Amino acid sequence: MRLTPSPPAPDDGTIPLLPRHGIAMKPILTATLLALAFCSSGYAQTAKPPAIKVQCKTTKGDLDITIEPTWAPLGAARFAQMVDDGFFKDVPLFRCVNGFLCQFGTVPPSKDAKSYVPLADDPLQPARRSFKRGYISFAGSGPGSRTNHLFFTLGEKVDSLGTQPWEAPIGYVSGPSLDKVLGQFNTGYGDMPPWGHGPDPQKIAAADGAAYLQKNFPQLDYLRSCKRK
Repeated sequence: MRLTPSPPAPDDGTIPLLPRHGIAMKPILTATLLALAFCSSGYAQTAKPPAIKVQCKTTKGDLDITIEPTWAPLGAARFAQMVDDGFFKDVPLFRCVNGFLCQFGTVPPSKDAKSYVPLADDPLQPARRSFKRGYISFAGSGPGSRTNHLFFTLGEKVDSLGTQPWEAPIGYVSGPSLDKVLGQFNTGYGDMPPWGHGPDPQKIAAADGAAYLQKNFPQLDYLRSCKRK
């Protein structure tokens, strides 16, 4: 809608007088009402969803995470659900490889353990496929395979990440905790089998998984809990 422009000022430099009884205010009031109606309808429906702030207690300190729903809506919603479900309780960071990633999500069996159905892949956003240090993403093994396995990126630029449709960043580690916490996670155990001698996810998920980790990997780091800020 086009609004009628105000009449030009007189050439003699004087300011035109406003008509009495508030008549000149009607166009302004009309425009204001139209703007309010616009904001409460179409604009509100297309407004960017707010970021989700999460803080995780870890063995190295508090880790601050910002989840961006616009990056990967399905993945962001699943992570928020897992936080609300209390899934991240004593979750081992079992695959931390220096300059590559730090993976988590496999947990020893417990009566309170949650299970999640595979999640469809998020729409491809090429601009979000370049992983940076501190990014968080779900891990998968094929299309539509994301469940409860995630990873943090530990390298500044990892070319092998983001090449598959199920690898989509959902957010990032924010603030000083990027260096003070994420940067301090133990990477000494290396990659998981068969690429290394780190913790074996299948043994973690076994009935004696907790004892297996305590005996063989006593310096492993953990997420103790996660909650929304």
